[in-house]
Amino acid sequence: MKKSHRRKLIVPLAAAATLLTVPFVGADLILLEQFDYEGVNTPLNSLESGLGWDGAWLVTGWGRNYDIGRTAYANGTASTANDRGGLEFEGLPTAGSALGRFGTAGQRQAQRTLTAASKAALTADGSTIWFSVLAGGPSNGNKYGTLIFATDPLIAEQGVANNGNLSSATGQGFGVGFRTDNGGVAGGGTGSPNAVAFINSESATVAEGTFLPEITTDPATHHDTSLIVGKINWKANGTEDELFLFNMAAANDPEPAEGDAIASLTADFDQSNFTLISLQDTGSTIYDEIRFGTAFSDVTSGVSAGPFRIQTIDYDKDTTTVTLTWDSNEGEKYTVSYSTDLQEWDGDLADGVDADAGDSTTKSFDLSLAGLGAPTQLFFRIEKE
Repeated sequence: MKKSHRRKLIVPLAAAATLLTVPFVGADLILLEQFDYEGVNTPLNSLESGLGWDGAWLVTGWGRNYDIGRTAYANGTASTANDRGGLEFEGLPTAGSALGRFGTAGQRQAQRTLTAASKAALTADGSTIWFSVLAGGPSNGNKYGTLIFATDPLIAEQGVANNGNLSSATGQGFGVGFRTDNGGVAGGGTGSPNAVAFINSESATVAEGTFLPEITTDPATHHDTSLIVGKINWKANGTEDELFLFNMAAANDPEPAEGDAIASLTADFDQSNFTLISLQDTGSTIYDEIRFGTAFSDVTSGVSAGPFRIQTIDYDKDTTTVTLTWDSNEGEKYTVSYSTDLQEWDGDLADGVDADAGDSTTKSFDLSLAGLGAPTQLFFRIEKE
């Protein structure tokens, strides 16, 4: 009988042969959006990829588009985006491009609905969920970019200048943003990642973060890329729920204590109606690598609570061979299985795998033998038999 020592890892297998040093994660990655789409300066509307979503992105608003694959920005030639238009953070697996706007003309909103299974996994009373996002706030004064987990999409109202982000009057949501508007009072902010909530109101409640990312590019368009992690404690109805935001200095740092939060907010939400992720921007904030899960280690490369971890993954796209190295115990046997979407485990790459001598095991698996061809991503599960 197998013991339940399951660990899952996203592997960008369509990329060139890559070596990743990433631990196993310990529970479930529920939502993933890496903005892994083809194109340069391509509008986000109608695109769909990732994990845990029900349908494509819907973009509304006016002015400059919400684009993926953008490497140039209006304030200068230097940017935190890489040559594929994405953001990077050392030790965090990344793929594809990122989401951003070229400049401040107009306002855009984007929303995407969760599957019923994702919604159920992320909204239970008495549970704790985690999210992470790579973000770069613009270096100019137009810092309004916001991402929330919510009941209603963020809506920008044309001709209204005193509140850069609006929600419907009955909307509720928690998230992270670079804006400092509170009660409709306009303000561009410093560029710090802030805790944001919409509490049955059009205007956001904001707790300004204590961390301000540096600006090191010259000429600069954006603050340095930050890995922002959020923790949400869902309390029983009638008790205030809690949001904590953390700035991660390194992707493999251990789970932070709530007292180390750079910003926090409380509000009594009925999160059972939270059905979507919504983004809105009047400027050119860059967001990338959105992850939601039920454990800290799901949304970072952080240290797992479990006894095993992946040491390296090496994929050769020419031979469709993946080589895994994991912590192990000599004399034990392991089963290696895979999933393309984390919804179903499609089969075993191998079972009865003998551990190597010492405290780690390295084995290679031909993905073509499992009929996988060249998938863009895979999730691996290793169980001790």
